[in-house]
Amino acid sequence: MRLSQASDFALRILMATAQSGAPQTVDKLSTQLGLAKSHVMKIVAQLARGGYLETTRGRGGGIRLARSTEEIRLGDVVRLIEPDLGVVACLKPAPAVCAFLPRCAMKGAMAQAAEAFLDSLNTHTLASMLTGTQMAVLVDAGD
Repeated sequence: MRLSQASDFALRILMATAQSGAPQTVDKLSTQLGLAKSHVMKIVAQLARGGYLETTRGRGGGIRLARSTEEIRLGDVVRLIEPDLGVVACLKPAPAVCAFLPRCAMKGAMAQAAEAFLDSLNTHTLASMLTGTQMAVLVDAGD
């Protein structure tokens, strides 16, 4: 299964936010993680809508985790961020053209595999990912 960069970025944003004792900003996260500010803004908004981040404007505001690190399961985050987890065409939201549809056993097998992948990710929490992970260091986006 292949995930989009957005899932990778979302997980990194959550990790960096969790590692910080202070509220984060889009600028800080963008610089620290070496990501485009526009990507960070979009993903922070999605994570906030999903209840993973809390954002506050103004002085003393910023970006904070909205849940404890033990409550944030990786599979749930990926489900939120990924628009399409279909590993084959017949699992995608758009209509598929296939000689075996509407009755094909492969569709069920692939759906089961995608679900198993997410279930496996859900055995890990943000807290478990932070254990043994070094503190985020400034990434030079020019590399």
